Amino acid sequence: MKRFVERLVDASGRHPVIVLFIALLTLGSTWFYASHLELHSDIRELLPRDSPGFKAFEHQLGRVGGGATLIVIAESPNRKANERYIDDLASKMATMVGERKKCLDQCRGDAACVRACGTELVAYVESGTKDVRKFFEDQKWIYADQTDLEAADETLDHQIAIRSGLVTDLESDDDASKPGAPGASKKDDEKKSALGMDDYRQRWKDKANKHDDFPTGYFATEDGTMVGLRVVSQTTGTGDSAGDTLLARVERLTSAMRPSSYDAAMKIGFAGDIPNAVAEKESIVSEAVWASGLGFVLILGGIVWFYRSPWSLVVISLPALVGVGCAYSFAMWRYGYVNTTGAFLGVIILGNGINYPIVLLSRYREFRARGLSPEVARRDAVWNAFRAELVGALVGSIAYGSLTITQFRGFNQFGMIGFVGMLLVWVSMIPCVPALLVIIEWVQPRLPRWLRDPEPRIAKDGSRGPVIRAIANATEKRPWIFLGLAAVLSVVALVKLPAYLRDPWEYNFDKLGSRGSKQGGAGEWSNKAEKVFGGKMNIAGALMLADRPEQVPALKQAILDRDAKDPEGKLVGEIATVQDLLPGSAEDQQKKLAVLDRIRGRLTERVLYDMPADERARVEEIRPPESLHVLEPKDLPPLLRRRFEENDGVVGTVFYVKYYDFARKEDVSHSDGHTLLRIAQTTDNVKLSDGTVVQTASRSTIFAEMIRSMERDGPLATLASFGAVMLVVILATRNARGAFAVLCALCLGVLWTVGGAALADSRLNFVNFIALPITFGIGCEYPFNVYDRSRLLGGDVTSAVKRVGGAVALCSYTTTIGYGSMLFADNQALQSFGRLAGSGELACLAGALLVVPSLLHVMAKRSRTPRSPHSGGKEVLAANDDVALGPRQ
Repeated sequence: MKRFVERLVDASGRHPVIVLFIALLTLGSTWFYASHLELHSDIRELLPRDSPGFKAFEHQLGRVGGGATLIVIAESPNRKANERYIDDLASKMATMVGERKKCLDQCRGDAACVRACGTELVAYVESGTKDVRKFFEDQKWIYADQTDLEAADETLDHQIAIRSGLVTDLESDDDASKPGAPGASKKDDEKKSALGMDDYRQRWKDKANKHDDFPTGYFATEDGTMVGLRVVSQTTGTGDSAGDTLLARVERLTSAMRPSSYDAAMKIGFAGDIPNAVAEKESIVSEAVWASGLGFVLILGGIVWFYRSPWSLVVISLPALVGVGCAYSFAMWRYGYVNTTGAFLGVIILGNGINYPIVLLSRYREFRARGLSPEVARRDAVWNAFRAELVGALVGSIAYGSLTITQFRGFNQFGMIGFVGMLLVWVSMIPCVPALLVIIEWVQPRLPRWLRDPEPRIAKDGSRGPVIRAIANATEKRPWIFLGLAAVLSVVALVKLPAYLRDPWEYNFDKLGSRGSKQGGAGEWSNKAEKVFGGKMNIAGALMLADRPEQVPALKQAILDRDAKDPEGKLVGEIATVQDLLPGSAEDQQKKLAVLDRIRGRLTERVLYDMPADERARVEEIRPPESLHVLEPKDLPPLLRRRFEENDGVVGTVFYVKYYDFARKEDVSHSDGHTLLRIAQTTDNVKLSDGTVVQTASRSTIFAEMIRSMERDGPLATLASFGAVMLVVILATRNARGAFAVLCALCLGVLWTVGGAALADSRLNFVNFIALPITFGIGCEYPFNVYDRSRLLGGDVTSAVKRVGGAVALCSYTTTIGYGSMLFADNQALQSFGRLAGSGELACLAGALLVVPSLLHVMAKRSRTPRSPHSGGKEVLAANDDVALGPRQ
């Protein structure tokens, strides 16, 4: 291996231009290829594809579509202008949908033509309730109560009798219960206007129109300053790209209509599932770019300050950028997209992967400062750091790779991309750094003095600065103080840790989203949309789906039975079916039609001919038409029917479960993970009495499945990462003392990180959990660098800390900056990742620079005589630090 590495380094030094050309070609091609990578923030992209909840939800989507909403609000002081704008927009939306249908008709089955027509994004458009009002006006008789219809029939019969003179001797009537009998109200015997039908007419109208809360026929506020249009799409509204496309098309359409031409003060806004999901995604993307850029600048600034050399940026950045490009190119090839957890992976790989060239460049500059020729310094620096760098690359890759064994795609995609990126940073470093060093050292003498790097210098004791020198001397003189402090910190971290580990997950989803999207933009317009709709004309519940319409009653009862068995109390407030919109069962309607036939039969021309015109008009208005018939779901107006309709036109299989917090007397919070788990337990995959299992699912199913997946896969990834990292350390150290010191630092770093999270009550989620296996890799890489340098120095721990401590601190700085940039993100899940990962980084640095040296000093006597510079390919150093070595032949 040593011979291979040295030959590779020498070849890179002899042909630096070729190596640099290949590196730049790789860099350009991978970044260009990766530029086509999309972000899929759809929450489904985090779930295992074979999970029951995911399958059920996908099955449902195939039958009813996503059902996500896009609400357009026109706001101005002019009601008529708002209504006119919404009418025009609805007409244009209908034309947009019709254009695709026309395109499909022209394709005549040609597959390429069908693809060119695009995907149908809009299921239907709702601009108001005019058709609903007309339907209920036409059907008001059959929506009336049975008892009310019979009372109207009796009143009509009696009034006709009074008008005809058939009721003349009321006092001789023996039935006191009839109008006019002794003791009866004289008012009942009076001749009433319009045959007494006025009261019934208004009641029947009110009864029928209870499903319509918009008297103007528009979705509008009472003052008309805001009028809405609702687009129901085929998308899920959970961040899929189809939702992005639909919103972009509607935005272009509304802008082209020039709202100011309707009213100078008119503003157009977008609300609903799709705009909210897009706002979340845009927040993530913009923050990824912003945080990556900021992190990159601060990282490079730290490198320049540490080396006092702008040329060091090129040496260190190129391998890291190649690794990032390769990682995202792999993602493009393997997945075609990245999910939410992969959006910030580039800055993480950069912050972690840059550690390897930092250590290598530090080693090279140290050897040059000690007098080695450039050729020898390059070769010996690479081999000298080879074991530590290899172990760092292995444990880092393992930390990411451990996530790949999980089924939760939020973890395994992140792990696979990170594994590839970290490994390729290390691989590209070995040829790239020597080649860049040769080119830079050839260029610098030809540049003005102010553009040249200063000569590498090092103190006589090998240290790079007073801080690292003080740490090295302190851990040698007072190791027990540092070990005692570590023990105290560990005890403090353990205070709340047991209770925390029993359930460390974050169940409040309000703490994981974007704050800004709720305060402006889609969030602000969603609040306005709530004022427009306010739950009216809306099925406020979770959509469920039966296999057949006749299963719905049994499903409804099975869900209610499950809900009743919930030990924490009931959650189901109501289950809405299409039957709720009908005027009763077919039998009930037949009974009503029989009464209505009698009423119609009484209102003959002979009865009406001598009535005053105004009374006759009112009576004829309430006369039941002969067209009345038993209503079925297919007869409902589209605005109501479509909510219970599948894509193929089947009506009645869809129903909605509405949830209610009976203890607090308010709607349940769908941001509470505990509630979502209870909902999923109550409504998912219901088994009927005949043994049939119906795949029911909702968005609550998706979130509940995500929680269950994290609870299952989180411990699995943690144990796998920890076990594999331990194995690498044991094999690499091949020394009980070294293995114990490195693993002890690892355990302390993890303990302090998780214990700190427990003390701060910082819960784990699908984003910040990834910080734990990454911490395992860092928790080994830094302490192993310290230990391996002491091994090469023949056990001189103090000298090892002085010589490698600065590079380790710089590595920690770059990684901490990569994490810390996320603290400024608006997305709260990313902020939590930055906090947890950053605290883990600092804990691991403390373990490497303070605990490991102290342990090594305590466990064994410090060797005062370093090994020979040329013994067994070990550290190439002088016996005394102040003696420089000449070029080695």
